[in-house]
Amino acid sequence: MSFWQENYQFIKEVYEMRHSKMAEWMENVEKAIARIMADKVYTSAEFKRERDTFNSLCKDLERTEVKKWLAQILEILMAERAKDQKKTEGDKLDALIQKHEELIPSVQKTAVMVDLYWKCYAYGDELKPHVEFLDGIMLSSTREIAPSCIENVDELIERQEKSLQQLDAKRTVVVDLIDKGKVILQHPEKPKFLEANVKRIEEGWDDTKKKAQDRLKLLNETKDAFIGYAEHNETIANEFDIAEEEIKKVKKHFNLEAAVADLKKRQDLYNKSNDTINGLFDSINANYNCMAITIPEDKKKILTKEIKAVEAKLEVNGRFKDTVAKIEVLVGSLTNFDKNLRTIDSWMQSATAELNDIKEASGAMLPEDRVARTMDLQEDIAAKIEILKSDAATELELLPQGDKVPADAQAFKDELARITKYVTDLAEKTRIECDKYSNDVKFWAEYRTGIKEFNPWLAGAEKAAAEGLSKPADLAEVKALNEKVNGFDKNCVNYLKVLTSAQAAAQKMTTHAEADAEVAGLKARFDAVKGIADTWVKKCDVLVKEWVLLDNTVTELNSWVAKDKSAEGENQFSLEKMESTLGELKNIFKQKEKLVEGL
Repeated sequence: MSFWQENYQFIKEVYEMRHSKMAEWMENVEKAIARIMADKVYTSAEFKRERDTFNSLCKDLERTEVKKWLAQILEILMAERAKDQKKTEGDKLDALIQKHEELIPSVQKTAVMVDLYWKCYAYGDELKPHVEFLDGIMLSSTREIAPSCIENVDELIERQEKSLQQLDAKRTVVVDLIDKGKVILQHPEKPKFLEANVKRIEEGWDDTKKKAQDRLKLLNETKDAFIGYAEHNETIANEFDIAEEEIKKVKKHFNLEAAVADLKKRQDLYNKSNDTINGLFDSINANYNCMAITIPEDKKKILTKEIKAVEAKLEVNGRFKDTVAKIEVLVGSLTNFDKNLRTIDSWMQSATAELNDIKEASGAMLPEDRVARTMDLQEDIAAKIEILKSDAATELELLPQGDKVPADAQAFKDELARITKYVTDLAEKTRIECDKYSNDVKFWAEYRTGIKEFNPWLAGAEKAAAEGLSKPADLAEVKALNEKVNGFDKNCVNYLKVLTSAQAAAQKMTTHAEADAEVAGLKARFDAVKGIADTWVKKCDVLVKEWVLLDNTVTELNSWVAKDKSAEGENQFSLEKMESTLGELKNIFKQKEKLVEGL
């Protein structure tokens, strides 16, 4: 029996032990790989232990000697064993070796990842003090502060400035770390926590820098607010005193030009004071609001009480405004008062001129027009008197009364009195004229009525006069003509009375030049007609007498002729008398014919 056969059991146990150890080693390697590649984020110390464990397990990764030994010993052990057993054991060893060969690439890849991860963890360790530094600065820049005085603020400003100086000193290192992290981030297999670390340092730096700067800015603003609050409180107190003094200086002026100039000055002073005080109060509130961000509550209560005290004094602005407003009302009223007086004074001249024009041009106007213009003027004067009454009431309210009246105010009083007297006198003069012209309307109506009655008759009379008389053919026509002519003459006498009555009415008017001229013209025309009428009366009177005489003579002659045939006639007939009568008849006939022709 050979050595191997004699010690089979012992050798087999050794083989199985090393086979198990090989399998256990691979299992441990797989576990180490699993732990390294897990999603868990280790501390650098923890990962270092995992890395060391992995590296320790993988020192003899190939395990060449072990695999060779296992193959040789298995061959020896199985030399005299059954074929099935030999195959079974061979398959086990082949499976172990196959698993080992498959494990090698994973181990190699993991080894690369271990180096990468270790760089990342080392990078995290490198970041840690800087992150802690930034956290410290962030904490100091964001923690609550409660400075109660400017000295506290100065201390905080000094600390914050140091923090910013420290940040500036670290800037290069932090920027390098950020750049370093970004380089590692370029690796496709980088762990997830690396990006968070890079982001944390990068954003942490920016946020910390900003917070630190914001805190310093707030502290500087708070310091300015402390200083501004004190200065503005002192300044506004002085402005209150100035405003009080300016209120006392506001006086009434009754010289309009001086009053307007003084009002402008007071308005400017008020606007300046109001803007200054309100601006200072706004600044005080702004200062408080800034300080209130950081100061303690007890300090806030003190400052709030102080601000309320200042706010109570703001009423001086209202009093200053009311005082200036009263002067504005005074100047406005004084301006309107002066304007009214000036307007009426200017109007007085035109109103007087209007009255004079009515008087002077009244002859060229109808009485109705004179009365209308005079009444219009009266209405205008009455309106001005109402304005003057209002001005008088305004004067009592606006201007000082009593014995000691300022000269400028007295000048307004005197001017009002002068204008009032003038307008009152003008009203009386206008009333008198209007009364006159009102009577003129009545007389004018009487005059026009007469003229309207006279004119148509005169026109008809002139037409009849122009046409002349008709030639009568017998005594009846002569008598009719005589009656017509006498009627015409009688109408002339009657219508002359109408014209005379119209003329008498015109003479009662204030002015009657136009009427006189018209009457004179009508009278001249009437005289011409009356002259014709008189001539006609005379001619007709003679004609009637002659025609009656002729007719009587003819009748007498006819009577004689009739008697010639009687005995009595013979005895009484006288040839001489007959010849005489015929001669007379002939003369009468000639005279009658001459008169007829002369009509």
